[in-house]
Amino acid sequence: MPGMPPFPPAAPKSKAPLVIGLVAALLVLCLLGICAVGVRAAMVYNSARESPGGSAGVAQPGPLRTTPPPPSVGDTYSPPEPIPTTSAPAPLPARIGQCVSVSATGSFQGIGNCNGTMGTYRVVSVDAAQNACADPRSAYTTANGYRLCLELHLVRNRCYRFPNGNGWVVGAPKCKAKGTVHVIDIVPGASNGDRCTRDYRWNRWYRFTNPTVVYCVMKY
Repeated sequence: MPGMPPFPPAAPKSKAPLVIGLVAALLVLCLLGICAVGVRAAMVYNSARESPGGSAGVAQPGPLRTTPPPPSVGDTYSPPEPIPTTSAPAPLPARIGQCVSVSATGSFQGIGNCNGTMGTYRVVSVDAAQNACADPRSAYTTANGYRLCLELHLVRNRCYRFPNGNGWVVGAPKCKAKGTVHVIDIVPGASNGDRCTRDYRWNRWYRFTNPTVVYCVMKY
């Protein structure tokens, strides 16, 4: 009003109530947090007591989940296939043209010679398959898996033993012994003894085929 002194300024508002309110709110929040922690601890404790074999505050380990091992991989290595081999053929017991010795039963005795000292047959063919001889009338023997086709080969002035009937001619260990024959003459291609020598004495002739030949002999 006119003539009246002005009102004194308003006293500044105090901030104390605001600070007190904030502090109170913080205390309430802290109390609520502590309570929540306490409730959670009580629940864990009770759960541990109810678990069989459990102890307070200790969590029991559960079954571990394991990753199954990878399936075993078999040995994929396989050795290389063996290369088929063929065994080497047995050595030839004799060659074509050689003279061989046989026993009185026809068993192969070995390679002889063609001069009459050893060996009474000459080889005309050697067959590993042991098939028939080219001439079915040929004599033959077997040795080392081979068939040796033979022809009789006697030498003049040599002594032999002839078989009685069919059989094998073998060398005579002693000439002029009983049953031996001494070859006096040889007539290839003859059919009888008409062409035997007249210069020397002989008393018998023998004709063989394959090859065809007549032996003029002195038989003791």
